[in-house]
Amino acid sequence: GETPEEYLCRMETLGELMAVLDTCTEAQRRRFLLYALDGLTLAEIGTVCGCSKVAVYQSVEAVRKKFIKFFENRLNE
Repeated sequence: GETPEEYLCRMETLGELMAVLDTCTEAQRRRFLLYALDGLTLAEIGTVCGCSKVAVYQSVEAVRKKFIKFFENRLNE
């Protein structure tokens, strides 16, 4: 089981992750989630989304940089 404190911490983290994803374009968000959660390769995502591997890579990198910036700012608070 999960303690109430662990639950609150998990919900806070989820809220933060969603806030970062909300700053992304729909294409960036979709491509990133297919990569990070579904484990698809860049080529597979390109096929699913009808775009190039390079476009997928650029989207994934853009989202990754947003997460890094967000959590770096959190550490500096």
